[in-house]
Amino acid sequence: TITQLKYTLAVAEHGNFTTASEKCFVTQPTLDASSKTIGELGITIFNRSTKPLQVTEVGEKVLTQARRIIEESTRMNDVIYEEKGTIGGTLKVGIIQ
Repeated sequence: TITQLKYTLAVAEHGNFTTASEKCFVTQPTLDASSKTIGELGITIFNRSTKPLQVTEVGEKVLTQARRIIEESTRMNDVIYEEKGTIGGTLKVGIIQ
């Protein structure tokens, strides 16, 4: 799922499951289970014997695809909001003193 991909990317970004789980507002076992589900594809995404975790070569390829999938899912939401006439996204406002 998209959520599993986001969790796996968080682990890669933070280098450990504990910090990633805190940033994702889920328990560490939830994050670990999500990563293992992706691992059921028969590959190893993370080398857990190192601290911080290291992403394997094949893991880098999987994470690259995960980033693309998440980006495209966001674009899909934008298309839906646009079709409904809803404005979405982030608005940044700057103020000059």
